[in-house]
Amino acid sequence: MNIARRVRSRRLHVFSTVVATLDYCVRNAGLLFLLAWFPCALESVCRIILEWLTSGSPPLMPQWLLFDQFFPPTWLTPLVNAPAVAMVWAFVLSKVCDQNPDRGIVTVPGIRPGWIRFELSPAVLLGAAIFVLTNLLDGMFRLARFGLLLAIYPLFERHEGAFDAWARWSDALPILAGSAVAAWTYPIAAQILRTGTFDRTRALDLMRSNRLRLTAVFFLLNLASYLLYTLIRPVTNWIAQFLVDPLSWTLRETIIRHVIQFPFDTFLVVAWAVTLGMAMKALALPVRRRAPGPPATISPT
Repeated sequence: MNIARRVRSRRLHVFSTVVATLDYCVRNAGLLFLLAWFPCALESVCRIILEWLTSGSPPLMPQWLLFDQFFPPTWLTPLVNAPAVAMVWAFVLSKVCDQNPDRGIVTVPGIRPGWIRFELSPAVLLGAAIFVLTNLLDGMFRLARFGLLLAIYPLFERHEGAFDAWARWSDALPILAGSAVAAWTYPIAAQILRTGTFDRTRALDLMRSNRLRLTAVFFLLNLASYLLYTLIRPVTNWIAQFLVDPLSWTLRETIIRHVIQFPFDTFLVVAWAVTLGMAMKALALPVRRRAPGPPATISPT
């Protein structure tokens, strides 16, 4: 059986991949946090700035840059998120797939090596561009879902309960569509961030015949993320407002909210990267071992 056929014969197991991801994240939580905390902290700072621009009084963000399907509600949100997420993916994939925990280390006097990691290489920027494209499509899917609800509302005019139920369950539609897109784009991004080169064929060959399974894995991750934030955001908002008691948006309340959510934000970014790493390891070709040669002999002189 040749190499191409062996690649095609491999199948990704959905629940095994999810379980392996959770197991790896739990067993290596400390190291993964060290890999991710600094890029995620930079991303949180940028999001706070975007919230100030979009929600301050008065808002400073131009109207044409606003888009309420992102949070903060601006088209700039994917641009701000993507470089930090790409950095985390690069560091995590190097650790999971290549056993290289030293990527991106920045040496700072007085700070223990490994605590700060930063990288803006061409690979990270290209991976970030793929993330931006994926997130923009995800935003358009959510906008399309909102338009669909508006279009069908007259059909449920006398059945408010049925419309409310449909509106709640329709949240799964953009999640499913975004997961299907990510099943095509994220393996390419992961390949770039791991190896530093754009090898589209290699990434697509690796995931051949596994696109639906990868979509299912991503759907479970997206659904878990959606449910997690549905539970966390009201609690964090209540805690922040209890500590600050603002009548309108304030920078202090926003900072408190982001500090509370920071561990969850970091965990989700890391979980996505570990998931791709586990999938790539599961589908990678085994190392070809050479058969042992004949024993060496010493000929008489």
